[in-house]
Amino acid sequence: MKGYSNKKINNNYGKYFTGMISGTLNGLTTLGGMPVALFLLTTCIQPAVIRGSLAALFFLTDIYAFILSFFAGIVDITTIYRVISLIIILPIGVFIGNKFFIKSKEETYRKVVFYFLIFISILGIFRIISNI
Repeated sequence: MKGYSNKKINNNYGKYFTGMISGTLNGLTTLGGMPVALFLLTTCIQPAVIRGSLAALFFLTDIYAFILSFFAGIVDITTIYRVISLIIILPIGVFIGNKFFIKSKEETYRKVVFYFLIFISILGIFRIISNI
């Protein structure tokens, strides 16, 4: 992963394709951010831009998913109480993550995010297999 970048996919076709895959996965599994994160990691984009892009993406898609879930009856008052308690703790995690981000080098950041995506994907696969 050190120094790897693919300049050929950083065009409108690559962006549209990534968006379509991301949207499809988001509708099926609510994991639409992974293709976007992978796309951003493999192009020559600065880590601060990747971080900001993903934060904006997750913020908007989470609002969208919350609204759809609310009208579908998935979100109830218990869910809202859980969210409120977690939102109180959220700034602590943001503070810690920000400290690590500021101190990290570009290649370290890309590796950590890449391996985190692999870890989350493996957990998702095991979760699906365990439900079969």
